Amino acid sequence: MDMTAPNLARLLVGLCLALLAGCGVEVERYGSAARYKSFVKDPVKVVMPPNAPHIPQQFARHPDSRQGLDHNGMDVWGPKGTPILAAAPGRVIRSFYEPAYGHQIFIDHGRDESGAQIVTIYRHLDRRGVREGQTVARGEQIGTMGESGFMSALVHLHFEVRKERPGYAEPLDPQLFWVAGPGRVTCFGPGRSWPDRPFATTFPVQCRQSAKP
Repeated sequence: MDMTAPNLARLLVGLCLALLAGCGVEVERYGSAARYKSFVKDPVKVVMPPNAPHIPQQFARHPDSRQGLDHNGMDVWGPKGTPILAAAPGRVIRSFYEPAYGHQIFIDHGRDESGAQIVTIYRHLDRRGVREGQTVARGEQIGTMGESGFMSALVHLHFEVRKERPGYAEPLDPQLFWVAGPGRVTCFGPGRSWPDRPFATTFPVQCRQSAKP
């Protein structure tokens, strides 16, 4: 096994998470978000609603990809079974299980101004509630939070936004796309509506209903 510093750090983090998971711990916090890693250039200033589940890890792209420190999405904590919501209207293009990332859903949101496809990805689900080819509305429940797949040692959602062209997929920081503006995390709420275009997202995890979104 390669025991370079980055790999050793990932191993130690994995062991810590595994110990928590083995004790049946489900992390539940609201209204806060972790800072970006120190190597991230131009981190987004994040504003969290008090009822939004905690974000323990932000998007990260290291200048040297060989370091193995990239994190191509955003993680969200919550209890097992918490509803996972479509972050924007679109069409389900993949709904499947595989051993590494467990139950996953990919939603196509159409093309952006450059002609690239915009896709959101939801990983480590406990259950999937939609099928391939199905059209979903913003805020519609598509599954539940879990810890499926051996790349997960704690209940959470791994959420990604990608720009795709034939033979190429570019991960993007999800914090750039909230309907309220970059960094302004926006909970979905019944009775609220936002335009479908241009592409913009609401929080992919159900927020607590006891506070205003």
